[in-house]
Amino acid sequence: MKITLFFLAFVCSLNLFAQEEGAIRGTIFDMEMNNEPLLFADVQIKDTKFKTQTNFRGNFEILNVEPGNYILKVAFSGYEPQEIPVEVTAANTIEISQGLHAKTLSLSDMTFVDDNTLQNGETALTSIDQ
Repeated sequence: MKITLFFLAFVCSLNLFAQEEGAIRGTIFDMEMNNEPLLFADVQIKDTKFKTQTNFRGNFEILNVEPGNYILKVAFSGYEPQEIPVEVTAANTIEISQGLHAKTLSLSDMTFVDDNTLQNGETALTSIDQ
């Protein structure tokens, strides 16, 4: 009887220790493509070791996160990165749903080079002579 009671108390205490951490899960979607899932987007908790990527359905999950306030950084090549403040609590899972917009480029941000701007023997490769 004592062994059974000890075993039951041990199992219950393990359950309590396992619930001291939280989790973050969510979906990242493409705002440019009618909210389609964004595959392989980088999701990380800023200034920590926690980092993952979204799957084929745009879903991600970060487990075993200590309770506290964090910044979740979501990035994908060619898209504006997003930073989302989250509060992780013990034994809870935070659900995130976030869309990313494509980066916009303006002509004022670009530099154009023509033949007259090359100086000091610099050459532009335009063709290969044989």
